[in-house]
Amino acid sequence: MPSVSIRRPVTVVLWLVVSTLVVLASPLLLALGKLASALTRRPQALIATRLMIAYFGYELAALVGCGALWLGAGCGLLIRTRRSQALHWRLLRWFIGGLAASGRRTLRIDLDPALSTEAAIALASDRPLIVFSRHAGPGDTIFIVDQLMSQFRRRPSVVFKESLALDPCIDLLGHRLPHAMLDRSDRAESEEIIERITAELGPRGALLLFPEGGNFTPERRRSALLRLRRRGKERSADQADRMTHVLPPQPSGALAALQARQTDIVFVAHTGLGLAAYPRQFWREMPIGGTLHTRMWFVPASDLPAGDDERIAWLYDWWERIDEWIDAPAGASAG
Repeated sequence: MPSVSIRRPVTVVLWLVVSTLVVLASPLLLALGKLASALTRRPQALIATRLMIAYFGYELAALVGCGALWLGAGCGLLIRTRRSQALHWRLLRWFIGGLAASGRRTLRIDLDPALSTEAAIALASDRPLIVFSRHAGPGDTIFIVDQLMSQFRRRPSVVFKESLALDPCIDLLGHRLPHAMLDRSDRAESEEIIERITAELGPRGALLLFPEGGNFTPERRRSALLRLRRRGKERSADQADRMTHVLPPQPSGALAALQARQTDIVFVAHTGLGLAAYPRQFWREMPIGGTLHTRMWFVPASDLPAGDDERIAWLYDWWERIDEWIDAPAGASAG
Protein backbone atom coordinates (compact mmCIF):
# COMPACT_ATOMS: atom_id res chain seq x y z
CA MET A 1 0.00 0.00 0.00
CA PRO A 2 1.51 3.40 -0.98
CA SER A 3 2.20 5.85 1.84
CA VAL A 4 -0.35 8.54 2.71
CA SER A 5 1.73 11.29 1.11
CA ILE A 6 1.75 9.42 -2.20
CA ARG A 7 -1.68 7.80 -2.04
CA ARG A 8 -3.99 10.64 -1.06
CA PRO A 9 -3.07 13.23 -3.71
CA VAL A 10 -3.81 10.59 -6.34
CA THR A 11 -6.94 8.99 -4.88
CA VAL A 12 -8.60 12.19 -3.65
CA VAL A 13 -8.11 14.03 -6.95
CA LEU A 14 -9.09 10.99 -9.00
CA TRP A 15 -12.26 10.35 -6.98
CA LEU A 16 -13.22 14.04 -7.07
CA VAL A 17 -12.86 14.14 -10.85
CA VAL A 18 -14.60 10.81 -11.49
CA SER A 19 -17.38 11.50 -8.96
CA THR A 20 -18.06 14.93 -10.47
CA LEU A 21 -18.17 13.51 -13.99
CA VAL A 22 -20.52 10.69 -12.95
CA VAL A 23 -22.90 13.07 -11.17
CA LEU A 24 -22.91 15.51 -14.10
CA ALA A 25 -23.43 12.69 -16.60
CA SER A 26 -26.04 10.89 -14.48
CA PRO A 27 -29.02 11.68 -16.78
CA LEU A 28 -27.15 10.22 -19.76
CA LEU A 29 -25.93 7.23 -17.74
CA LEU A 30 -29.45 6.50 -16.53
CA ALA A 31 -30.77 6.67 -20.09
CA LEU A 32 -28.08 4.23 -21.23
CA GLY A 33 -28.86 1.95 -18.30
CA LYS A 34 -32.56 1.94 -19.18
CA LEU A 35 -31.74 1.18 -22.80
CA ALA A 36 -29.42 -1.69 -21.86
CA SER A 37 -32.03 -3.16 -19.52
CA ALA A 38 -34.70 -2.87 -22.22
CA LEU A 39 -32.50 -4.59 -24.78
CA THR A 40 -31.46 -7.42 -22.46
CA ARG A 41 -34.87 -7.61 -20.76
CA ARG A 42 -33.07 -7.77 -17.45
CA PRO A 43 -32.94 -5.03 -14.77
CA GLN A 44 -29.27 -5.45 -13.85
CA ALA A 45 -27.90 -2.70 -16.08
CA LEU A 46 -30.24 -0.01 -14.78
CA ILE A 47 -29.85 -1.10 -11.15
CA ALA A 48 -26.05 -1.15 -11.43
CA THR A 49 -26.14 2.33 -12.98
CA ARG A 50 -28.27 3.69 -10.15
CA LEU A 51 -25.99 2.12 -7.53
CA MET A 52 -22.92 3.58 -9.23
CA ILE A 53 -24.42 7.08 -9.37
CA ALA A 54 -25.47 6.88 -5.71
CA TYR A 55 -22.00 5.69 -4.67
CA PHE A 56 -20.12 8.44 -6.49
CA GLY A 57 -22.67 11.05 -5.42
CA TYR A 58 -22.16 10.24 -1.75
CA GLU A 59 -18.41 9.95 -2.25
CA LEU A 60 -18.31 13.44 -3.77
CA ALA A 61 -20.37 14.95 -0.96
CA ALA A 62 -18.36 13.17 1.75
CA LEU A 63 -15.04 14.29 0.25
CA VAL A 64 -16.27 17.88 0.15
CA GLY A 65 -17.43 17.45 3.75
CA CYS A 66 -14.02 16.10 4.79
CA GLY A 67 -12.37 19.11 3.16
CA ALA A 68 -14.70 21.53 4.92
CA LEU A 69 -14.12 19.86 8.29
CA TRP A 70 -10.36 19.95 7.75
CA LEU A 71 -10.50 23.69 7.05
CA GLY A 72 -12.83 24.25 10.02
CA ALA A 73 -10.34 22.42 12.23
CA GLY A 74 -7.61 24.96 11.46
CA CYS A 75 -6.25 23.01 8.50
CA GLY A 76 -6.20 19.87 10.59
CA LEU A 77 -4.63 21.30 13.76
CA LEU A 78 -7.81 20.81 15.81
CA ILE A 79 -8.95 17.63 14.08
CA ARG A 80 -8.75 15.59 17.34
CA THR A 81 -10.87 17.95 19.42
CA ARG A 82 -14.21 16.70 20.76
CA ARG A 83 -16.21 19.04 18.51
CA SER A 84 -14.31 18.04 15.36
CA GLN A 85 -14.62 14.34 16.20
CA ALA A 86 -18.37 14.71 16.77
CA LEU A 87 -18.77 16.39 13.37
CA HIS A 88 -16.77 13.63 11.68
CA TRP A 89 -18.96 10.97 13.31
CA ARG A 90 -22.02 12.83 12.05
CA LEU A 91 -20.58 12.92 8.53
CA LEU A 92 -19.79 9.20 8.67
CA ARG A 93 -23.31 8.38 9.89
CA TRP A 94 -24.79 10.42 7.01
CA PHE A 95 -22.46 8.80 4.47
CA ILE A 96 -23.11 5.21 5.57
CA GLY A 97 -26.80 5.87 6.07
CA GLY A 98 -27.11 7.33 2.58
CA LEU A 99 -25.34 4.39 0.94
CA ALA A 100 -27.45 1.90 2.90
CA ALA A 101 -30.71 3.68 2.06
CA SER A 102 -29.78 3.88 -1.63
CA GLY A 103 -28.94 0.19 -1.69
CA ARG A 104 -32.18 -0.80 0.02
CA ARG A 105 -34.26 1.42 -2.25
CA THR A 106 -32.57 0.48 -5.53
CA LEU A 107 -32.45 -3.26 -4.86
CA ARG A 108 -35.80 -3.26 -3.02
CA ILE A 109 -34.17 -4.94 -0.05
CA ASP A 110 -36.03 -5.53 3.20
CA LEU A 111 -34.29 -5.73 6.56
CA ASP A 112 -35.52 -8.17 9.19
CA PRO A 113 -33.56 -7.42 12.37
CA ALA A 114 -33.92 -9.54 15.49
CA LEU A 115 -32.01 -9.23 18.73
CA SER A 116 -32.21 -10.52 22.24
CA THR A 117 -33.58 -8.26 24.96
CA GLU A 118 -30.14 -8.20 26.58
CA ALA A 119 -28.48 -7.16 23.31
CA ALA A 120 -31.02 -4.37 22.79
CA ILE A 121 -30.40 -3.02 26.31
CA ALA A 122 -26.62 -3.20 25.89
CA LEU A 123 -26.64 -1.49 22.49
CA ALA A 124 -28.92 1.28 23.79
CA SER A 125 -26.61 1.96 26.74
CA ASP A 126 -23.58 4.25 26.81
CA ARG A 127 -21.04 1.66 27.87
CA PRO A 128 -18.46 0.45 25.31
CA LEU A 129 -18.98 -2.89 23.57
CA ILE A 130 -17.06 -5.36 21.46
CA VAL A 131 -19.09 -6.52 18.45
CA PHE A 132 -18.11 -9.70 16.58
CA SER A 133 -19.91 -10.05 13.25
CA ARG A 134 -20.17 -12.53 10.44
CA HIS A 135 -18.62 -11.27 7.18
CA ALA A 136 -20.44 -12.06 3.94
CA GLY A 137 -19.86 -9.01 1.74
CA PRO A 138 -19.22 -5.25 1.70
CA GLY A 139 -22.87 -4.44 1.08
CA ASP A 140 -23.96 -6.49 4.07
CA THR A 141 -21.32 -4.78 6.19
CA ILE A 142 -22.68 -1.34 5.29
CA PHE A 143 -26.13 -2.37 6.50
CA ILE A 144 -24.70 -3.65 9.82
CA VAL A 145 -22.68 -0.46 10.40
CA ASP A 146 -25.72 1.64 9.49
CA GLN A 147 -27.84 -0.29 12.00
CA LEU A 148 -25.30 0.33 14.76
CA MET A 149 -25.02 4.04 13.96
CA SER A 150 -28.59 4.96 12.99
CA GLN A 151 -30.69 2.73 15.22
CA PHE A 152 -28.47 2.54 18.30
CA ARG A 153 -26.49 5.80 17.89
CA ARG A 154 -23.27 3.87 18.37
CA ARG A 155 -19.82 5.00 17.27
CA PRO A 156 -18.40 1.83 15.73
CA SER A 157 -14.63 1.59 15.41
CA VAL A 158 -14.38 -0.80 12.48
CA VAL A 159 -11.49 -3.21 11.96
CA PHE A 160 -10.71 -3.46 8.24
CA LYS A 161 -7.84 -4.16 5.90
CA GLU A 162 -5.56 -1.35 4.76
CA SER A 163 -6.28 -1.87 1.05
CA LEU A 164 -9.75 -0.32 1.54
CA ALA A 165 -7.94 3.00 2.06
CA LEU A 166 -7.75 3.23 -1.74
CA ASP A 167 -11.25 4.67 -1.34
CA PRO A 168 -10.39 8.21 -0.17
CA CYS A 169 -13.52 8.59 1.99
CA ILE A 170 -12.62 5.43 3.90
CA ASP A 171 -9.02 6.62 4.04
CA LEU A 172 -9.80 10.07 5.45
CA LEU A 173 -12.55 9.10 7.86
CA GLY A 174 -10.71 5.92 8.84
CA HIS A 175 -7.67 7.92 9.96
CA ARG A 176 -9.48 10.88 11.49
CA LEU A 177 -11.75 8.67 13.60
CA PRO A 178 -10.64 5.74 15.80
CA HIS A 179 -10.85 2.92 13.28
CA ALA A 180 -8.38 0.04 12.99
CA MET A 181 -6.89 0.05 9.49
CA LEU A 182 -4.62 -3.00 9.33
CA ASP A 183 -1.68 -4.16 7.26
CA ARG A 184 -2.40 -7.84 7.81
CA SER A 185 1.10 -8.86 6.74
CA ASP A 186 2.28 -7.47 10.10
CA ARG A 187 0.36 -9.53 12.64
CA ALA A 188 2.00 -8.04 15.73
CA GLU A 189 1.26 -4.47 14.65
CA SER A 190 -2.32 -5.40 13.73
CA GLU A 191 -2.94 -6.87 17.17
CA GLU A 192 -1.38 -3.82 18.81
CA ILE A 193 -3.69 -1.48 16.86
CA ILE A 194 -6.77 -3.53 17.79
CA GLU A 195 -5.75 -3.52 21.46
CA ARG A 196 -5.20 0.24 21.46
CA ILE A 197 -8.47 1.08 19.71
CA THR A 198 -10.40 -1.24 22.04
CA ALA A 199 -8.76 0.15 25.17
CA GLU A 200 -9.57 3.71 24.10
CA LEU A 201 -13.27 3.16 23.35
CA GLY A 202 -15.35 5.95 24.84
CA PRO A 203 -19.05 6.18 25.75
CA ARG A 204 -21.23 4.62 23.02
CA GLY A 205 -18.08 3.27 21.40
CA ALA A 206 -18.11 -0.20 19.85
CA LEU A 207 -15.28 -2.15 18.30
CA LEU A 208 -16.70 -3.90 15.22
CA LEU A 209 -14.51 -6.84 14.23
CA PHE A 210 -15.06 -9.61 11.66
CA PRO A 211 -13.21 -12.67 13.01
CA GLU A 212 -13.45 -14.54 9.69
CA GLY A 213 -11.02 -11.99 8.20
CA GLY A 214 -12.77 -11.82 4.81
CA ASN A 215 -15.98 -12.36 2.90
CA PHE A 216 -17.32 -15.90 2.82
CA THR A 217 -16.91 -17.91 -0.37
CA PRO A 218 -16.81 -21.71 -0.75
CA GLU A 219 -13.25 -21.45 -2.08
CA ARG A 220 -12.07 -19.48 0.95
CA ARG A 221 -13.78 -21.96 3.25
CA ARG A 222 -11.92 -24.88 1.64
CA SER A 223 -8.61 -23.01 1.89
CA ALA A 224 -9.23 -22.17 5.54
CA LEU A 225 -9.95 -25.80 6.38
CA LEU A 226 -6.76 -26.91 4.63
CA ARG A 227 -4.70 -24.35 6.57
CA LEU A 228 -6.09 -25.57 9.87
CA ARG A 229 -5.23 -29.18 9.08
CA ARG A 230 -1.74 -28.28 7.85
CA ARG A 231 -1.14 -26.55 11.19
CA GLY A 232 -2.24 -29.64 13.06
CA LYS A 233 -5.38 -28.02 14.47
CA GLU A 234 -7.57 -31.05 13.85
CA ARG A 235 -10.17 -30.23 16.51
CA SER A 236 -10.74 -26.74 15.10
CA ALA A 237 -10.76 -28.11 11.55
CA ASP A 238 -13.35 -30.76 12.44
CA GLN A 239 -15.57 -28.15 14.07
CA ALA A 240 -15.11 -25.73 11.15
CA ASP A 241 -15.94 -28.53 8.73
CA ARG A 242 -19.41 -28.67 10.27
CA MET A 243 -19.91 -24.96 9.53
CA THR A 244 -21.11 -24.70 5.94
CA HIS A 245 -22.13 -21.01 5.84
CA VAL A 246 -19.21 -19.27 7.57
CA LEU A 247 -15.43 -19.27 7.54
CA PRO A 248 -13.64 -20.55 10.64
CA PRO A 249 -12.82 -17.54 12.82
CA GLN A 250 -9.24 -16.31 12.92
CA PRO A 251 -8.80 -15.73 16.64
CA SER A 252 -5.80 -13.37 16.86
CA GLY A 253 -7.72 -10.12 16.36
CA ALA A 254 -10.57 -11.21 18.64
CA LEU A 255 -8.10 -12.25 21.34
CA ALA A 256 -6.34 -8.87 21.09
CA ALA A 257 -9.65 -7.04 21.54
CA LEU A 258 -10.70 -9.22 24.48
CA GLN A 259 -7.29 -8.78 26.10
CA ALA A 260 -7.49 -4.99 25.85
CA ARG A 261 -10.42 -4.51 28.21
CA GLN A 262 -13.07 -6.33 30.18
CA THR A 263 -16.30 -5.41 28.46
CA ASP A 264 -19.53 -6.93 27.21
CA ILE A 265 -19.75 -8.58 23.79
CA VAL A 266 -22.44 -8.64 21.10
CA PHE A 267 -22.42 -11.30 18.37
CA VAL A 268 -24.02 -10.41 15.03
CA ALA A 269 -25.23 -12.91 12.44
CA HIS A 270 -26.94 -12.24 9.14
CA THR A 271 -28.10 -14.35 6.23
CA GLY A 272 -26.22 -12.34 3.61
CA LEU A 273 -27.45 -10.98 0.30
CA GLY A 274 -24.96 -12.38 -2.16
CA LEU A 275 -23.27 -8.98 -2.34
CA ALA A 276 -20.02 -10.65 -1.52
CA ALA A 277 -16.97 -11.57 -3.30
CA TYR A 278 -16.82 -10.80 -7.00
CA PRO A 279 -18.49 -8.32 -9.43
CA ARG A 280 -19.36 -11.13 -11.85
CA GLN A 281 -21.18 -13.00 -9.09
CA PHE A 282 -22.99 -9.84 -8.03
CA TRP A 283 -24.11 -9.21 -11.61
CA ARG A 284 -25.30 -12.78 -12.09
CA GLU A 285 -26.99 -13.13 -8.70
CA MET A 286 -28.08 -9.57 -7.98
CA PRO A 287 -30.25 -9.78 -4.82
CA ILE A 288 -33.24 -7.84 -6.13
CA GLY A 289 -36.16 -7.96 -3.69
CA GLY A 290 -34.11 -9.90 -1.12
CA THR A 291 -34.40 -9.81 2.66
CA LEU A 292 -31.43 -9.41 4.99
CA HIS A 293 -32.20 -11.25 8.22
CA THR A 294 -29.99 -10.23 11.15
CA ARG A 295 -29.67 -11.59 14.69
CA MET A 296 -27.77 -10.21 17.68
CA TRP A 297 -26.86 -11.98 20.92
CA PHE A 298 -25.43 -10.51 24.12
CA VAL A 299 -22.64 -12.02 26.20
CA PRO A 300 -21.73 -10.29 29.50
CA ALA A 301 -18.07 -9.76 30.24
CA SER A 302 -18.40 -12.05 33.28
CA ASP A 303 -19.13 -15.03 30.96
CA LEU A 304 -15.90 -14.63 29.01
CA PRO A 305 -13.45 -17.54 29.55
CA ALA A 306 -10.11 -16.70 31.11
CA GLY A 307 -7.38 -18.28 28.95
CA ASP A 308 -6.62 -17.88 25.26
CA ASP A 309 -7.27 -21.54 24.44
CA GLU A 310 -10.62 -21.39 26.21
CA ARG A 311 -11.49 -18.15 24.40
CA ILE A 312 -10.66 -19.69 21.02
CA ALA A 313 -12.92 -22.65 21.78
CA TRP A 314 -15.61 -20.22 22.97
CA LEU A 315 -15.32 -18.21 19.72
CA TYR A 316 -15.60 -21.38 17.62
CA ASP A 317 -18.68 -22.43 19.60
CA TRP A 318 -20.30 -19.09 18.87
CA TRP A 319 -19.44 -19.34 15.20
CA GLU A 320 -21.01 -22.79 15.08
CA ARG A 321 -24.11 -21.29 16.67
CA ILE A 322 -24.17 -18.55 14.02
CA ASP A 323 -23.84 -21.18 11.29
CA GLU A 324 -26.78 -23.12 12.74
CA TRP A 325 -28.86 -19.94 12.87
CA ILE A 326 -28.11 -19.20 9.19
CA ASP A 327 -29.06 -22.77 8.30
CA ALA A 328 -32.46 -22.44 10.00
CA PRO A 329 -35.51 -21.50 7.86
CA ALA A 330 -35.02 -17.89 6.68
CA GLY A 331 -32.21 -17.61 9.19
CA ALA A 332 -34.88 -16.83 11.74
CA SER A 333 -34.49 -19.35 14.51
CA ALA A 334 -34.52 -17.90 17.97
CA GLY A 335 -31.23 -19.69 18.70
